[in-house]
Amino acid sequence: MITRTDQSKIIIFCPPNSVTGGPEALHQLADKLDRLKVKNVFMHYIPKRKNAKPVNYSIYNTTEINSFEDHPENILIIPESMTFLIKEYPQSQKVIWWLSVDFYKILMDYRIRKQNIFTKLFYKQKDKEYHFEPLSNVFQWAQSYRSSIYIKDHGIPENQIDYVCDYINPSFLENKGTIAKDFTNKNILYNPRKGKKEISQLIKSSPELNWIPVQNMNAGQIKDLMAKSLLYVDFGENPGRDKMLRESVSQDCCIISGKNGSSAYYEDLMIPEEYKFNFSEDKIPDIILKIKRVLENYSDHISEFIPYKNMVLNEEVAFEEKLKEIFKK
Repeated sequence: MITRTDQSKIIIFCPPNSVTGGPEALHQLADKLDRLKVKNVFMHYIPKRKNAKPVNYSIYNTTEINSFEDHPENILIIPESMTFLIKEYPQSQKVIWWLSVDFYKILMDYRIRKQNIFTKLFYKQKDKEYHFEPLSNVFQWAQSYRSSIYIKDHGIPENQIDYVCDYINPSFLENKGTIAKDFTNKNILYNPRKGKKEISQLIKSSPELNWIPVQNMNAGQIKDLMAKSLLYVDFGENPGRDKMLRESVSQDCCIISGKNGSSAYYEDLMIPEEYKFNFSEDKIPDIILKIKRVLENYSDHISEFIPYKNMVLNEEVAFEEKLKEIFKK
């Protein structure tokens, strides 16, 4: 269990100038702790950059710190992409926040490969990586049910895992009631950075449908687009609980998804199985048929997404309550 004193500093490590789900969660954490009157909460960007905090996150109240001591009273929040920091600060309490299991595996493989190359060319390096060793001052947060399974599979007992999920951008939470839809709007929304191969095959196989990429927009613009639309389609890897899936359901979009990553688990993507597909070329006609049925009979389908919407709308409150529990003195 984390131990916080009046002298504790809470240092939240974050990559600079990055606008994705993970960095937003880290800024939300700093902001929420500040609003809960938790003192000495700081963002620490590595590598160091000028203007490291993205403009998109100006809605979150944060304070930056450039240096700090390795001290047992300090609490370091480390995203899974930076687990190489665990052994750099042996004295401090450390929390690994598992926001993206897949990203962790990619970066870990890269760092180990780089270390091995260096060892072969020059001299043997000491392994500085964290390999789930049972360290008494290292704690685990799972952002998704899927990530909790991953760390349990690596030997972390269930009673050492806290479930700490971020929440969608506050602008999406301003209209929590039923949203008036234009039923003539047959656009299909998708994230062009995710599931590129699968989406391109679906688009190629359905020239009669109108596919709209959600890109180059701020949160307010994305919200307005989703509020006008009936359907969001996602076949991405989803290493954690995906932000855009949650944003879309908050605006009463139906969802058709793959079964990659966290999407496979009902606990993370709380929609009926009939809207989830194991993608393959022979499944494309079934997926397109489902898309057309949702667009033609939206009112018959949207009620199936109420449980997921309710969960998403409650995430900020759940986040607050969990932080109160963890950081109480």
